[in-house]
Amino acid sequence: GELGQQLISHPDVDRVILTGSWDTAALFRSWRPDLPLLAETSGKNAIIITPTADLDLAVADLVRSAFGHAGQKCSAASLAILVGPVGRSKRFARQLVDATRSLHVAWPEDPRAEVGPVIEKPQGKLDWALRELEGDEHWLVEPALVSGDETGRLWSPGIRVGVQPGSRTHLEEF
Repeated sequence: GELGQQLISHPDVDRVILTGSWDTAALFRSWRPDLPLLAETSGKNAIIITPTADLDLAVADLVRSAFGHAGQKCSAASLAILVGPVGRSKRFARQLVDATRSLHVAWPEDPRAEVGPVIEKPQGKLDWALRELEGDEHWLVEPALVSGDETGRLWSPGIRVGVQPGSRTHLEEF
């Protein structure tokens, strides 16, 4: 907002360190192109699962990385690359679905909470990612607003499959 722009643009500010989105970094840069900007802007982090992997551990690690912190940690896995037979494994898919659906989504005051709320009610590209598919994608687990949540911030995790290289889902940070 206006206060942020005043702070970023002030001549006494000689650099900014940002942990946030690419869009926020671009906004800061538009306000003051000459300002040194050190930014960690997250991205698309992949976990590659090969046929030699312990599939039980791979599922646990993938689910923990993807959905811990409601998927909003800068290092969250946003892509799983399944190599060879792993991508065709019904056992792997079944375990992944079961592990994801078993996560308890709740507010942090619930001691059983494994997935908490997203930072704000999804809008723009995050809202799109939670509701839409592209091309040949389909939901292995469809995300859903948790019943009874009036804030719009508690979402069960989702898994889409069939993401193609170069697609919006493949390239864009949500």
